Amino acid sequence: MIGFFILLTLLIGISMPVQTAVNSALDKTLGTPLSASFAAFSIGTIISTVIAVCTCGSADFSLVRDFPWYAWTGGICGVTGITLYIVLFPRIGSVQTILLPILGQIATGMLIDLFGWFGMSAKPLPLSGILGFLLVVAGVCMVVIKKSEEADGPKGSKLPFQLLGIFAGVMIASQSAMNGALASMLRSPAVASAISFISSTLILIVIVLFSKRDRECVRRIPSVPKVWWQWTGGVIGSGIVLGFAAAAPVLGVGLMTIISILGQLSCSVAIDRFGLIGVRKRKISPIQYAGLAAVLAGSIIIY
Repeated sequence: MIGFFILLTLLIGISMPVQTAVNSALDKTLGTPLSASFAAFSIGTIISTVIAVCTCGSADFSLVRDFPWYAWTGGICGVTGITLYIVLFPRIGSVQTILLPILGQIATGMLIDLFGWFGMSAKPLPLSGILGFLLVVAGVCMVVIKKSEEADGPKGSKLPFQLLGIFAGVMIASQSAMNGALASMLRSPAVASAISFISSTLILIVIVLFSKRDRECVRRIPSVPKVWWQWTGGVIGSGIVLGFAAAAPVLGVGLMTIISILGQLSCSVAIDRFGLIGVRKRKISPIQYAGLAAVLAGSIIIY
């Protein structure tokens, strides 16, 4: 059983850079990050709801009134994190868009495990964890300093966007923990995933209604040229949310984070190195490979 969830989490990690590239392409087609998020989350909501309806017989709603507030807030974190990925992708490049959130994910995962947030079991932070985190930070710096010279998008200081990248990772890790907690309480990862997607879509509907530009972009969806793979971000996203909700209670946030990081790093390097999914091919230097290895090694030391 544990082996299955380890493999599942690895596949989830691989799919995250793919989802980012796909949603970024949809952003270019529709015109705004929020309209792209709206389209992706709407598709994900339909898929996750169908799955939940087919499996809701296993869910336990008897204690729903006693659920803590954070069990219902995964959707807010999901909207924030995914929209930030779309915003950052053309501004700081694909590698930074994946790597900086990883730093946020690790830091958040460590805090969740240390303090036992979101219903998780509290675990002490050993000295090796601190040293591992410092190694992760060093690895990120090795990649980011070099990559800043090559990133696409507008010139000038990228520090605000890089900080937003770290914050996006905080949101994604928090969403995974929240949805994992809700899945454990409901005894149904599928229903927890559907609740997260529905709440995310409702949030986006409200935002779009108050944004004239985003409303216009959403209205254009039926008439824009359809490139089929640009519309798969919601499909991939539903798999990610459902998979994390199922894996978190079994593996714990820490182990789940490190396994997904391995998948994210491998896939992001492949996307950049070979120019996959419409991304411009970029050479990855030896120091950047060393930085990525340091991130992975530091993550292993932590967990």
